[in-house]
Amino acid sequence: MSLIGTYSVPGSSQSTISRYYSTLDELLLGVPDNTNNQIQAINIRDAVYTLYEFIQGISASASMTASVLYDRNIPSTYLSNVGGVNSGSTFSGPIQDTLDRIFYPYNSPQASMSSLGTREFGGPLSVTINWSAVKTNNLIATIVVDGSPQVPTGNSQTGTKISLGTHSVSPTLSQTNTFSMTVGDGTTTVSASTNLVWMNNIFWGSINLSSIGNPNLTLNPGSASLVSTLCTDPVIRNLTGASVTPGYQLTTSKNRTYTNIDGSGDYLVFAWPSGVSGSLSPIFTVNGLQNTAFTRVRTNSPFNNQYNFSGTRYEVWISNTPQNSPLNIIIS
Repeated sequence: MSLIGTYSVPGSSQSTISRYYSTLDELLLGVPDNTNNQIQAINIRDAVYTLYEFIQGISASASMTASVLYDRNIPSTYLSNVGGVNSGSTFSGPIQDTLDRIFYPYNSPQASMSSLGTREFGGPLSVTINWSAVKTNNLIATIVVDGSPQVPTGNSQTGTKISLGTHSVSPTLSQTNTFSMTVGDGTTTVSASTNLVWMNNIFWGSINLSSIGNPNLTLNPGSASLVSTLCTDPVIRNLTGASVTPGYQLTTSKNRTYTNIDGSGDYLVFAWPSGVSGSLSPIFTVNGLQNTAFTRVRTNSPFNNQYNFSGTRYEVWISNTPQNSPLNIIIS
C-alpha cells in the first residue's frame, strides 16, 4: 500500500484521521458501489485529503515556475553589451547555468610587463622588469617571467624580475632585447613582452675656439685639422645644447630641428654616428635658408661614450664661424 501520510484536525472531539495515498487504486477500492454498506467515513476522508494534497502540490509547482528569480551580484564578465554565447549553441540545465553562460563567459587571464625604454650602448646591462598577472575566471596556475617560474597565488598579482640585456661590441644603429612572460590558468596560456632598445647619442652645443684664434673655416678650410684636435671625445660628451637642452639624444637619425640654438659667440658643433643616413652629406637649413657654412672636422672617428664604449664611429661638424645670436637650424 502506498500510504504517504496522515492528517487529523487539531482539537477535534471526533475522529478526523485521514490518509494520503499515492495511487488512484487505493482510493477507489475504498469507495465501492456500497451495495453491502461497505463504505466507511474514513474512506471518503482519505479521498478528500489525497485530492487536497495533490492540488496543493500542483499549485506550488505553478507558483515556482511563474516566479523564477535570477539574482547575481557579481559584475558580469562579458566584454561587450550582448550575451557571450556563440550562435548555434544549445542549452540544457538550470536557468542560472544558462544565464551564467551569457553574462559570465570565460575570459583568458591577462599578462603585462613594464616598458624598459632605451639605453646608450655600453650602459648597464641589468634591467628590472615589473610584471603583472591578472586573474579573470579561473585561478592562475602558472607564471613564467623571462624563463623563470614565479610562485602563483591563484589570484591577480604583480612582481619584479632582474634580468640582463646585451648588445654587440660593434653594433648597428640600434639593437633590441626582448623579454617575455607567460600566464596560464589551466585553460589558456597568454603571453606578454617588453623591449630594451640600445642606441647611440647624437650631440650638439657650442665650443670655444679662441685658443686657436677663432679660425674662419670658409676662408681657411685647412684649419679644420687644428679644430679637430679641440673637438675631443670629452668635449663632445659634455656639450650642453647651446640653449637647446640637454645637448644629446638617443636616436638612430641625425635629423633634428634646433629652435633658437645660440652659440653666444662660440662655434656651433654637432656630432652623430657615422652609420646614420646622410651622415657625410647633411643639409643645414638656417632660418629657412639652406646653408653650407659648416665643416666636417672628424669623420669615421673612433669615439668613447660616457660608458667608455667605443664600438661606434662618429662624424663631427662645426659652424665655419662663431655664432653670436639665436638661430633656427634644421639638419636633414
